[in-house]
Amino acid sequence: MKKIYFVLVLLIGFVTLSYAQTTPAPEKITVNVSDLTTDQLLKIKLTNEAEALKNNIQNYGSWVGVGKEVGTAVKEGLLAVVDVSEKFGNTKIGTFTMYMVAWKVIGKDLVRIILGIFSCLVISYILMKGLRRMYTYRIRVSGSWLLFWQPTEYKIINPPTYEGVELVKLIYIALMAANFGITYAIMFA
Repeated sequence: MKKIYFVLVLLIGFVTLSYAQTTPAPEKITVNVSDLTTDQLLKIKLTNEAEALKNNIQNYGSWVGVGKEVGTAVKEGLLAVVDVSEKFGNTKIGTFTMYMVAWKVIGKDLVRIILGIFSCLVISYILMKGLRRMYTYRIRVSGSWLLFWQPTEYKIINPPTYEGVELVKLIYIALMAANFGITYAIMFA
């Protein structure tokens, strides 16, 4: 039993000795503001502002350092991407890949524009050819269609007039308008 008491006394002694080695906190005195002079108030205000400025400079400096590190990391990353993509773009596979990406981006639109222009030209040619045959008669005077290297001469005869000529012209105008509408629908719809 004596041993247990002895151990307890030693433990309490060690605990109190460790507290004895700590440094005491500085003493603070609380004073009313009305009791201080203007010089003392000014000195306290300047001290507080200096400490706040020092803290702000430290905070801003740390953020500037972080910003610089992030900027350097982004720059190095982009330079690596540019170097790798340039090396890849100079290979045959890289060139093919660039064409595939370009086709994926603008291929559908490009095909629609080409088909729209082609259909507009073909339909317009057919309509104009029909209009020309309907309102202009030509008779071959000399030359043959088989001998295309010889010049062919034609004689133009005015077409006969008939009822409904104006209606046919309006129909051709409507067909041309429909042609342009179809072309627009193919290209941009």
